[in-house]
Amino acid sequence: NKEKKDIERFTLSEQQENAINQIDLNTNKTYLLHGVTGSGKTEVYMQLIEKTIKNNKTAIMLVPEISLTTQIVNRFYDRFGPEVAIFHSALSDGERFDEYLKILRNEVKIVVGTRSAIFTPLNDLGLIILDEEHSENYKQDSNPRYHATDMADYRAKYHNIPLILGSATPSLESMARAQKGVYEYVEMTKRIGTSTLPTIKIID
Repeated sequence: NKEKKDIERFTLSEQQENAINQIDLNTNKTYLLHGVTGSGKTEVYMQLIEKTIKNNKTAIMLVPEISLTTQIVNRFYDRFGPEVAIFHSALSDGERFDEYLKILRNEVKIVVGTRSAIFTPLNDLGLIILDEEHSENYKQDSNPRYHATDMADYRAKYHNIPLILGSATPSLESMARAQKGVYEYVEMTKRIGTSTLPTIKIID
């Protein structure tokens, strides 16, 4: 088991603090977190998950690809230690069974994984996050066919909890829903630190 480490806490940017304050963990709203690359969305997710755990609730964090799972899980292990379970298709049957049992026995507070992780049996669910919500990888075309975003929306409504859809490049559907007020729009337009966004030129 990974142990929780004492790690240096980042000083949040003003936009990160505003995003955290805008998201109400005690309501069933869908939030579209539109944050440019490097704006610190992952730290926002982790702070919100920390708050969720302090409220004696659990959280599911979905990422679209297994490679991203590995990267983000290391950050979650550093912050939350053995409270984290991972769940994705690259695990062996034995590994997946072990992680599933930990979840079923209420031994963890957070599940990080790809689309199938939305079905994990976490009790006292308090928050669901889909990072890179625009990704086509959340859709499964083989049986059983499902879209993880739809499943997340269903579970969030069932448990009366917030759903956060995060992306640097939100889907047109999500942006339209945000503009209509179906989703609450949370924007982070600045990168952390002194780095700046690249200049983009459209060439005919």
